[in-house]
Amino acid sequence: MEKERENGQSTVEFALLLPLLLLLSVLIIEVSLVFHNYLIVTQLSREAARAVALGTKTDEQITTDITTNTSGLANTHFLVGTISGVSILPTPAEREQGANTTVSIAYRVFINAPHFGEPMGLTMTATTTMRIER
Repeated sequence: MEKERENGQSTVEFALLLPLLLLLSVLIIEVSLVFHNYLIVTQLSREAARAVALGTKTDEQITTDITTNTSGLANTHFLVGTISGVSILPTPAEREQGANTTVSIAYRVFINAPHFGEPMGLTMTATTTMRIER
């Protein structure tokens, strides 16, 4: 009789902890996806800064490549958010060899973890500074 009561107690404890464990698992997955997206956007800013530093593309081409995610810049088909802003400094007229160029990309992602209310929005910014080589 005592063994049956212990089995029932284990089942009740498991039933009470299961929702918490599932919520924790989903939260870990969401955070890892957001971090993965941040790494992609960071790589995108690095490659865009390199293109500016070498003068291989115009600012318009780089901005279009970044916002449409169709370029060879980084592996962008995993992005789940939207790129909300691209900043390339200095302007093409002000660039000179040996000076620095800075590319900043603002990225908006929504966390869809189960919680009360609307999905939580998060804006991340990746910034890369490189020396102009050309």
